[in-house]
Amino acid sequence: MKTFQIYWGESHDNTYQFPNHRAGHSPTHISTALERAASHLDFYAAAYYTAQADAFEEGGHLAESSGKHQLIFEGWKSDERLDAEWCEVQEATRQANDPGRFVTFPGYEWQGDGSSGDHNVFALQEGLPIFRVQRVADLYSALREHEAIAIPHHVAYCPGVRGRDWSVYDEALSPFCEIYSIHGCSEIDDEWVGMRSNSHMGPSSYPGTWQAALDQGHRLGCVCSTDNWGEMPGHFGNGRMAVLAEELTRESLWNAFRQRRVYGVTGDRIELDFRVNGAPMGSHISARRPRQIEVSVSGSTELDRIELLRNGRVIATHCHQGTWELPSAGKRTRFKVRIEAGWGPRPNEMDIPNRQWQGQLAVEGGRLIGSEPCWISPGQGTPLLQGDKATFSLNSSIKDVQQPSQNADVFEFEAESASPMRIIMDGLEENGTVAEFAHGSREMWFREDCVEMLQELAGLQPDSPERQDIYHHIAHKAKIHRPVPLAAYTAECQWEDDAQVQGEAHYRIRVEQRNGHRAWSSPIWVTLED
Repeated sequence: MKTFQIYWGESHDNTYQFPNHRAGHSPTHISTALERAASHLDFYAAAYYTAQADAFEEGGHLAESSGKHQLIFEGWKSDERLDAEWCEVQEATRQANDPGRFVTFPGYEWQGDGSSGDHNVFALQEGLPIFRVQRVADLYSALREHEAIAIPHHVAYCPGVRGRDWSVYDEALSPFCEIYSIHGCSEIDDEWVGMRSNSHMGPSSYPGTWQAALDQGHRLGCVCSTDNWGEMPGHFGNGRMAVLAEELTRESLWNAFRQRRVYGVTGDRIELDFRVNGAPMGSHISARRPRQIEVSVSGSTELDRIELLRNGRVIATHCHQGTWELPSAGKRTRFKVRIEAGWGPRPNEMDIPNRQWQGQLAVEGGRLIGSEPCWISPGQGTPLLQGDKATFSLNSSIKDVQQPSQNADVFEFEAESASPMRIIMDGLEENGTVAEFAHGSREMWFREDCVEMLQELAGLQPDSPERQDIYHHIAHKAKIHRPVPLAAYTAECQWEDDAQVQGEAHYRIRVEQRNGHRAWSSPIWVTLED
């Protein structure tokens, strides 16, 4: 049975996007986006934004948007601008590509006239033209002459108006689609994560969903990716793409793209191996009854459930709650603990600057094995693991009261439940055994820092407010999530399906953790033999 490595990346980060004036963002340059992506990802597929925002102003003419209250239209950028920016993007991806460390692909977002759904067009190498065609059929025709693919995204919007119409589809050119991003979830239309972040384009509806495409017989894999604007490629919680490949090179990843050996996660790096009769996800096989299904999952925290779907219906479920407990005294095992920082003052409250956190995790007699970045903004530090200690730094800033502002690292370590554990964050310290920390999460509240800050910035005398909760609301805070053992975040399932199904069936896996983060596998298609 062939074993693949899992590589994590970003496949939908819009560079040279028009300014988002409402959020106060300017377009992020491709070089900056690549630098931020390389800080915590294995690969980056550029999604150069080919559209321009124009505003309908008084007098009935169009002008480039100034960010005022105007009716905004999107359309193609000028040929001159497209050529200049696309040349710059390709040169940046060429220079940043570093096989074995960080792999890049040149790409751009294609919208056409809006009637065929949005697609990210990626190429194996630099040199692909930008095709200013209006319909996906014409885009497919143009791409067949090149080593390129076109990946649909936010497909569950209304078909014909930026949602995907699956009546025109080529599985060789669109081997997978993006089913989760900042827009929400396009897997199905049952509203687990509604398509509500974009008031113009929503809501979701069944005809454009991934499940609708599968129901029509299309062999279509799935990924997740952010649909961000370069602020933080791979933004935690907005979607990440996983690829099962033999090595970290363009050619190896590209082969995995073509074979649909890809899957998506919302944020946490849930490692997923899914096979039918030994064939990996994305495969198309012939098989007799019964079919043997094997699933192996390693999450970032406690697993909740693993679902096996056949033709869109859940046919088996593994409920992981209640299947594990803390290891007995004297038994050594692996644990994962998440340390998260970033709560505090609201945007522009008291003009408080970003906070740079310095932390240390120590497990006496233990061994630090690895760390996972859960970052939503740039400026984070790669943790240093040395024996039984980890030293780390996190940066937090609050830009929008409606959006999360917490960055985190997940640490994996080996120890006994009775091993002493210590966490230090900017002078505050929490102590206990691993088992005591595992009893429940802990908050680190920097109250004294807040008292001094409010006295200095606002002249507020210590303990003078009638309500003392202001010192909690405005104070910076961190959270130590409870450590969980290996048995909590790993699971293996074996199922046998002996059902009589006519023609071709597709199987896929859906995983959910206790913290709500999910993973979706690409399907495995099985042509049933007598």
